[in-house]
Amino acid sequence: MKKLFVLFLIPFLLSCSSDELMESEKKDYFSIYKNLIVSDSNKKSTENQLAKQNKNSKWLSKFNQPIILISSADEKIQATLVALGNNQEKLTWVSADGISLTFDNGVLIATRGYTQDLMTMRHKTLKTMFKKRQKDYKKTHRYLNGENDYDDITFICKLSKEVNRNLKILEYSLMADKYTESCKSPRYFYDNEYYLLPKTNIVLKSKQWISPSNQSFFSYNFYAFQKF
Repeated sequence: MKKLFVLFLIPFLLSCSSDELMESEKKDYFSIYKNLIVSDSNKKSTENQLAKQNKNSKWLSKFNQPIILISSADEKIQATLVALGNNQEKLTWVSADGISLTFDNGVLIATRGYTQDLMTMRHKTLKTMFKKRQKDYKKTHRYLNGENDYDDITFICKLSKEVNRNLKILEYSLMADKYTESCKSPRYFYDNEYYLLPKTNIVLKSKQWISPSNQSFFSYNFYAFQKF
């Protein structure tokens, strides 16, 4: 029964406009900034404690605003982020210590607050990335260097798809389509992973590369499972 509830809930959330989603955030707007004033020691303690918590629907019900969860690749450091803004379907999420991530249709396009931030990403096939078979394509990551100028890293990427993959998220087991994006440049390479609800563009879970110094992180789209 729980599985059916989730499958019906997600398309409903998809049908809601971004304006409706952000309207529910206005009540909590100032609380976001109040939470930004957190010491580094408290931040590390909270994140480490969060990594040990059992993530389930009961835990998720404690949040009164849409959230996502991000995690280090080893899953030892985790943090919850709340919705901060929406600009032409590009959603920005912010953590209690001010780190922010911006996604376009579930694909990371910018970060703020990391040691090496992704300023922008140029990706011509982003809008159709999960809709049709992709040939080799280019992506350019832009970073701010120490001379107040930009460093661009251009990758050649290819995308592969696997259907009917079992995905465990919270206490639910869902069938998902897994997309693996393999990208290479003369100096760097990485594999991104995206788990989508079948026949939709809803990214439920992903592993995405930020930068050479920050490497990859996991993100979990928990707001697709929330009720308000």
